[in-house]
Amino acid sequence: MPNALRRIFSFPAMLMVALFCSPFFASLDVQSGRGLMRDPDIWWHIRNAEVLLSTRHFIRAEAFSFTTYGQPWINFEWLSEIPYYLGFKALGDRGLFFVMLTAVELVIAGVLFLCYRRTHDFKASFLATWIAVLFASISIGLRTLLFGWLCFLVEMFLIEEFRKGRDRIWLLPPLFALWINLHATWIVGLAFYVLFIASGLADGSWGSIEAVRWTPEQLRKLVLVGAASVAMLFVNPYGWQLVAYPIRTVLASGAAGIEPEEWRSVDFQTFHGLLLYVVVALLLVLTLARKRTWRLQDLLFAMLAIFAALQHRRFLFLAGIVLCPILAEDLSGVVFSPYDREQNKPLLNGAVMAAFIAFAIFHTPTSTQLQSAEGLYFPVDAVPELDRCCKGGRLFNHYEWGGYLIWHARQTPVFIDTRGDVFGEHGVFDDYINAVSLKGSTAILDRNRIDSALLPVNTPLAYLLKRTPGWSVQYEDPFAVLFVRSREGTQAQTHP
Repeated sequence: MPNALRRIFSFPAMLMVALFCSPFFASLDVQSGRGLMRDPDIWWHIRNAEVLLSTRHFIRAEAFSFTTYGQPWINFEWLSEIPYYLGFKALGDRGLFFVMLTAVELVIAGVLFLCYRRTHDFKASFLATWIAVLFASISIGLRTLLFGWLCFLVEMFLIEEFRKGRDRIWLLPPLFALWINLHATWIVGLAFYVLFIASGLADGSWGSIEAVRWTPEQLRKLVLVGAASVAMLFVNPYGWQLVAYPIRTVLASGAAGIEPEEWRSVDFQTFHGLLLYVVVALLLVLTLARKRTWRLQDLLFAMLAIFAALQHRRFLFLAGIVLCPILAEDLSGVVFSPYDREQNKPLLNGAVMAAFIAFAIFHTPTSTQLQSAEGLYFPVDAVPELDRCCKGGRLFNHYEWGGYLIWHARQTPVFIDTRGDVFGEHGVFDDYINAVSLKGSTAILDRNRIDSALLPVNTPLAYLLKRTPGWSVQYEDPFAVLFVRSREGTQAQTHP
């Protein structure tokens, strides 16, 4: 077999193909679209992008609800919404899927590159990256978050290069200028950069920990780059407001009582919680077994990543990016023997590669499958009746359906959606929570002059409205129920 083909069908090439096909194993039932189409934010994200590209003006006021219409609001992830919108315009739901898949594959490539740069051991890098994919599976979906983690990977590469004497750190300021327009995770990158500078302020060895002090020239450069990076954060269409956004959001009480699963603490009874425990334990055992010395930088990074992951499950993705290159260094030369080109089996490797590629192609969801998956999470069948009977009215809607209605029922403004900042600031969340918890529900509906309601079946508020005079069921299926208020009921709420 020619040498070129032997390289194409080499063992490392086979591992790479397996790795890049791994999202089709790590994601929940990719072929049917289950899980992938669940994210409720993607719909208002692409509506935002549509408004931006059609009007050529950045959104500065809330425009999709009747409860907070006209209130100041900034589109904090405007740049990462555009690829999803363009994908949707080109290929519909499949376009959304392919944009997501491209971002995920770039993340995988970035983690693999970081692992290999530290170890030059492809086997160890493959295993560590595969573990990172398992961590990332908690956030694989139609997420703008993926673009934030891509920026974080670039930062980790620039930091590692600087530590090794290859100075590309000057690329950080333009990276932060891009990052702040993509996603609020720039603040995570800034925190890690501060830790990176702090790791070189000491010099010495403490047991298995060592630190090397920055030279005056290095420290001066790092501080200047950090200051320039902070300054570049203001290169955005919203100025200081976008810089302050993640801090303001964290401090705001906002969506108390509507806590997305990914913002909860790690549960060690779940797969991802157990995975985090196994990786941390493995790092500890391998460090003790090899008597390896940890750089202070790695220790600080690992501590912050683990703390963030324990606090909020969404940061398990971050933990995978930070911990797995360190794990690859521990695995290198211990778990695997060095790669021997002479033992290559090109025909076998090629057959395995073909099998993985065929699996990925077969499990790429069709538009029909993705649209069917939407019906598992959103009121797809109820929208036509909503448009027919309630267009332009004042609709009380289920919280997670708001974004879907913003895109698919755009003639009817929503009561609420998953943009927690604007609704939390103006008390809409409190009204929503009280209404669905049957705490003065009818009074809240009356005060907001609600004339229709779209709710999941078998919920307390749906049960109440079915038994409340003046309300009737306009449409119902096994998933959603649409209520309308009778003319008498509307007059009663207008003239109590």
